[in-house]
Amino acid sequence: MNAILLILIMIAMGAIIGGATNSLAIKMLFRPYQAVYIKNWRVPFTPGLIPKRRKDMAEQMGRMVVDHLLTPEGMQEKFNERGFQKQVIQILQREAKGWMHSKRSVADLLKQYAGVTDARGKMTAYSEEWIDKKLQMFIYHNQEKSIDEMLPPEWKISAESYFDSFAARIADKGARYFESDAGRVQLETLLEKFLQGKGSVFNFLSSMFGNDKILDKLQPELVRFFRDPSSAMFFKGFIIKEWEKLLDQPVWKAGAQLNTKSVARYSVKALNRELTVLDRLDMPIAEWAPSYEEHIINKWIPELWDQVQPALSAKLLSVFDYLELEDVIRERVDTFSVGRLEAMVLAISGKEFKMITYLGALLGGFIGAFQGLFALFFS
Repeated sequence: MNAILLILIMIAMGAIIGGATNSLAIKMLFRPYQAVYIKNWRVPFTPGLIPKRRKDMAEQMGRMVVDHLLTPEGMQEKFNERGFQKQVIQILQREAKGWMHSKRSVADLLKQYAGVTDARGKMTAYSEEWIDKKLQMFIYHNQEKSIDEMLPPEWKISAESYFDSFAARIADKGARYFESDAGRVQLETLLEKFLQGKGSVFNFLSSMFGNDKILDKLQPELVRFFRDPSSAMFFKGFIIKEWEKLLDQPVWKAGAQLNTKSVARYSVKALNRELTVLDRLDMPIAEWAPSYEEHIINKWIPELWDQVQPALSAKLLSVFDYLELEDVIRERVDTFSVGRLEAMVLAISGKEFKMITYLGALLGGFIGAFQGLFALFFS
């Protein structure tokens, strides 16, 4: 009976010593957090292993993450996975859909996120300045060339196709004008200016017949002139000559006569009139964007990602070098408190540490049992 009690006591003592030793060893990984001193003598094994080697651990962790976990090659493989690309497109589509149904305006968003006030005025000024600069650069770089060289052939063909209708329009407008009361008043004014100072013969004819009678004869003739088909041919010939003169002009000469700022201002007004882009800056996005939703969601976003994804994948290496992730991770880990590091490690390996403690107790128990049997055998 005494022998069994002795063995049990030895087993219990071995288990307690083994478990306590392993538990103490685990705690000594982290604790104490700071070195303990008795006067000028530092107590051995203080601070704990991890606090003492925190800088080395931060460097190793940064190197391990960059070299083996978060690598450009691994990210490129992820970028090229079709499933990942599909997820990104779905996220972009979901975000875009939310923005397109927003009650806020583009001007509000620019003011909030970019600090831009008077978005309409600044957008107008920027657009006019951009068009003005582009026109000036175009004129400068092509100043020695003729306009004929600069215009695409299809543009010239398209312009020339309107000559007939333009000439007919001029003739029709002329006939309509001189048929009107305004045209008769203008003819009367011109007639009076013509007869002034032309001598006694013209004054005699004017006083004899009267200006009204002369106008009654002159007005129908002018209208008949504009209605005559040969007049349209005359105007067409005039237009062709002026067109040819314009094509022969060098770009610099045409540019000298061109007010680029006025052209830029007119272009912006015309674009806004046709596309109402500037007007929509102050409108709630939900009032105009949903009409483009189908096109943007199902066409633009997938096509945009198809264009951007290869470029992003190719630039990953340079992006990683620029970010210096190893230094970032090292600095972040180095700033962690030891308590936070302990909590992280225990959250990951708490169960394993408990098993190590239990294993120490089990091994201690076996050793205690062996010692008890050994003592009985040799006693």
